[in-house]
Parts: sequence; structure tokens; C-alpha cells
Amino acid sequence: MNLSQYPIPHPQVAARIVDGSAVIVLADSGEVNVLNPVGSRVWELADGKRTGQEIVQRIVAEYEVTAEQATQDVQSFLQTLLDANAITLQNRRRRVRADEAGQGVGSK
Repeated sequence: MNLSQYPIPHPQVAARIVDGSAVIVLADSGEVNVLNPVGSRVWELADGKRTGQEIVQRIVAEYEVTAEQATQDVQSFLQTLLDANAITLQNRRRRVRADEAGQGVGSK
């Protein structure tokens, strides 16, 4: 798993954050996964707007973990999500839609 790529949820995956935990439903298998708080944070950050390395940097800033440990853990976790078809990897940053950037209908 290349941390310079941009992880993004697979289009066939449904997910929600419930009480601080990500609940992910894999469409292919119907499997439901509930992530721990750190895994949930990684899931939130894996939106196609950040590289894997940028996700690592956020985890280091938000949790008491070394950069080395965060790199190993995030890389391993993203690979697990990739193997489960929960995410895909892009080589370029996902474009932000106008409504996501606060430029939606009614915005000035």
C-alpha cells in the first residue's frame, strides 16, 4: 500500500459514524464492521482528499503515537480495508464538490 495515494471509500460500501464508531457495511459480502475510535478516525480521514501519509500525520497529531508506529498501523489498516474492498486508492486528490466546500445552494 503506497501512502502517497489517496484512499477513498469504495462506492459499494455504506458507512456511518454512530456514537464515535464507524459502522461499515460491505455490499459484496453483507459483512458489517464496527471500528474502534482510531480506526474510525482513519476511516473519516480516508475521503480521497488526503494521502495515506497525510492521514498518518493527523493520527500522530491527534493521538499519543510515534510517527513510526502510526505509519505502520495506518498502512496496515488501509491495506486491510483495501483487501476487504472497503476502500479504493486514487493517484490524485478527489475534487471537492461545491456543496462540500460550503459553496452549495444559498451560499455566498
